[in-house]
Amino acid sequence: MELIKLKYAVDILTGYTFKGNKYSDKGIRVVRGENVTEGKLRWDTIKCWNIPFDKEELYKLKADDVVIGMDGSKVGKNKARIFLEDLPLLLAQRVACLRTNENVDQVYLYYCINNPRFEEYVSRIQTGSSVPHISKTQIEDFQIPLPDLAAQKQIAKVLLGLDAKIALNNKINQELEAMAKTLYDYWFVQFDFLDANGKPYKSSGGKMVFNAELKREIPEGWDNGLAKDLFQFNPTLSIKKGNVSSYIDMNALPVNGFMTKKLQKKAFGGGMKFQNDDVVMARITPCLENGKTGLISLLNDDEIGFGSTEFIVIRGIDLKLKSFACCLSRSEKFRKHAISKMTGTSGRKRVKADALANFKMPIPSKEILEYFEKTTSCFFDKMNVNAIENQKLSELRDWLLPMLMNGQVSVEEVESELSMVSDRYIKYGKE
Repeated sequence: MELIKLKYAVDILTGYTFKGNKYSDKGIRVVRGENVTEGKLRWDTIKCWNIPFDKEELYKLKADDVVIGMDGSKVGKNKARIFLEDLPLLLAQRVACLRTNENVDQVYLYYCINNPRFEEYVSRIQTGSSVPHISKTQIEDFQIPLPDLAAQKQIAKVLLGLDAKIALNNKINQELEAMAKTLYDYWFVQFDFLDANGKPYKSSGGKMVFNAELKREIPEGWDNGLAKDLFQFNPTLSIKKGNVSSYIDMNALPVNGFMTKKLQKKAFGGGMKFQNDDVVMARITPCLENGKTGLISLLNDDEIGFGSTEFIVIRGIDLKLKSFACCLSRSEKFRKHAISKMTGTSGRKRVKADALANFKMPIPSKEILEYFEKTTSCFFDKMNVNAIENQKLSELRDWLLPMLMNGQVSVEEVESELSMVSDRYIKYGKE
């Protein structure tokens, strides 16, 4: 199929030069470069604009617009689709907006941009050594296959179906995460774990004892202690230098949730080592403050992986304690402690593993810890299944994209195959 340059198929706009000192907490939200991440917008750093300016309408985004960050270390990867519920939004400088005409389907365009082929193109043509960037002209010169509009809509429908399943899995994982964290809070913060009669301990009148070391009441029979009483921090593991092993970088750790991104393969030359059921936390600013933490779950049985030297690895001593470690590592008190113990120069501050190991906490009985792990393990197992399925769906989507566009497979063939897979899944469960 013939390829056509974007400049002949879509309108490419660049944003307004908003003055940084004029941003506000109120007004219309502004999409800046740092708000465009891999496949979605980031809202926690959003800024607003409430001062009228010339030609304001030209910089208002529309539903299904595609936005691309034009500079930064992840240039080419940071692009997102604008949804109706996101609006109103304004477009800032160094962000490109792609908007189609009547001959191009906007969702089809998004899939043309949100795939490895665009990333490979940008990696070849980007300029700038300290801050990589691309220009409007370079974006305009990217070529896409352009079948007729009906075919574009069919292709977009198939790919949207895959993304809908990915989104559903993500939503399920968010709910499972919330359930695990809520249960952790009930049991180990509010002390309403189930007593011998199956009733919430503290609310049912369970005896509480003031602990001078922790400066609070804790359940009778619990002890005051340190995190290192339950966990190893950076436990010793071995990988032979040069051995090609599974690897995750800082980008693989989520800022929310527990599931890491896809494993990579890399020759071992150093770094923190881990196994399945270990919890990994970023220890350097701003990754620690941003919440980068993940559960290692994608390795093969007994496989040892490795990652950044800026990781801290947490593992239960006598029990696996993966659920407890996940929830502890995302608890407000533990994270505040970690951040308060960071040392070093501004911009390169780190927390040491010993500082986490010496976190003061009430120590539950072994029986309660085992019961918590038993109760919540199904949550984490399901999250892991969904994360693996999402990786496979993402790979399938990225593989299908050029095949559908080039006519190597038809939409009907893909829909038939996906339907059979779905039927088998419903009838027999995950195969």
